Amino acid sequence: MNITNHIFIAIFVFLAQFFLVDFLSIKMIRPDFLVIYIFYFSLLYGRTLGIIAAFSLGLLSDLSGVGSFFGLAPLALTINAYLVGFLKGKYERLLPYVFHSLWLIILLLHFFIITYVNHQLIFVTSFFDFIIRWLMTFGYTMMFFLVIQFFFPVKEASIA
Repeated sequence: MNITNHIFIAIFVFLAQFFLVDFLSIKMIRPDFLVIYIFYFSLLYGRTLGIIAAFSLGLLSDLSGVGSFFGLAPLALTINAYLVGFLKGKYERLLPYVFHSLWLIILLLHFFIITYVNHQLIFVTSFFDFIIRWLMTFGYTMMFFLVIQFFFPVKEASIA
């Protein structure tokens, strides 16, 4: 795929995040389409390009008002891209359950960072409620992630 296709896909994902996230919000729990795109992009092209795309999309997201705290989206997406970049081409070298466990842990870490910064008070006052909110945010995005899995599995993205 050339760079123009990726730019169009990134713009489409950003617009979907910008326009659809309010309609899909359930009790302030929102899906994160940008993390799905950055995940696949970093898995296909590695850390360096993934970090550049993640920071750019995160900054665009914060400047447009999609994000709640300025700088949180670029930070979390960049960390996600950096860690997922390590998994590029590692599917054959790792056991399948280790590979899939690693990318799930990376996504859990991403949502922990987002949830912790957004809900610090809940973390301090009611840790159980914080865990529920964190896992619900993760699970809601993973529902959309699983739909994409039918069309473009993580296994094939890592091998590509």
